[in-house]
Amino acid sequence: MEDLNEEKINQEETPQEEVAQEAIAQEETATETIAEVANDVAESEASCECENGDVEEDGKKCKCNKKKLWIIIGAVLGVLAIAAIILACMGKFSKYPGFKKDRSTGIYYQFYGDIHDTAAMPQRGDLVGVLFSLRTADSVLIPMIPNQMVVDSVYEGDFFAALQMMHVGDSATFIFDGPTFFEKMFQGQEYPFGDEPLYMDVKLFGRMAKADFEKAQAEYMNEMKQKEAEEATLIQDYVKKNNITVKPTEEGVYIISKKAGTGPKLQMMQTVKVHYTGKLLDGTQFDSSIGQEPFEVTLGGGQVIPGWEVALSHMSVGEKATIIIPSAMAYGARGMQSIPPYSTLVFDMEVVGLSEQK
Repeated sequence: MEDLNEEKINQEETPQEEVAQEAIAQEETATETIAEVANDVAESEASCECENGDVEEDGKKCKCNKKKLWIIIGAVLGVLAIAAIILACMGKFSKYPGFKKDRSTGIYYQFYGDIHDTAAMPQRGDLVGVLFSLRTADSVLIPMIPNQMVVDSVYEGDFFAALQMMHVGDSATFIFDGPTFFEKMFQGQEYPFGDEPLYMDVKLFGRMAKADFEKAQAEYMNEMKQKEAEEATLIQDYVKKNNITVKPTEEGVYIISKKAGTGPKLQMMQTVKVHYTGKLLDGTQFDSSIGQEPFEVTLGGGQVIPGWEVALSHMSVGEKATIIIPSAMAYGARGMQSIPPYSTLVFDMEVVGLSEQK
């Protein structure tokens, strides 16, 4: 994002710098006051006729020197207090100059550009759309990418707490303790940058309220249940339409041989070379190895969907077959890229050969 750059951060006058200017002016006033107090002390001392504070005057013990001492101590303490304020305001006592600290969460933050204070702010359970990057001062861990997430809470002062400080349309940078962030957010992964702080640049571009999100989720789940229920019927319609007479395996996989193999039957843990073309039931092609090197897979190695493992375990070297794989043996409810959830897959496969053992 154009707003999130170091040059702009350095150019902007922070609220701390504005207060510092005021504190400096106060220091100048205090210095003048101290000079006046010093003159008063001198005059007071000159008018007092006692020596060393021990001489009695009008029946009372003289306290001129003690009065002088307390006035000077008070003046010095005042100067020190003002100096401390100036140093703090100028970032001398601040961990991250230019950033403010949120008292409730402990998060350091800096907003850029206009604050969209009339726009909605995320609440726990809302679905949000963000652009974000994760970095240290000089190393990028995650470049600026879009993402959707449900606002939750992993630990006090986490990324989700930072999101709840924003309005839709806002851009900001947040600073987190790196080791804590990695331990809590990345399941105990070790932070590779020692004690360096972790910076997250964020643009909040969308929000769906929790109630609306839950409603959309429920509608989606109902749609998925309907697709799951319809899948068996769609498979039977496809089998009937294409005059397929073979019976499926006990896993529900259809293996329709098109050309008998000339080599041995495939065995578990063999590395097999396969050419394939994958389609949906409606004929939409989603992948193919044709025109490329054959795809290599170790049978039984868990490298491919279960339906492939089942099909290959029934085939021989040189065999060609059409394989129908129900979604339960493929990508199921989650789908995969161009493959919708609960999609039955059809593969035209040829076992080209075996890879040489190294």
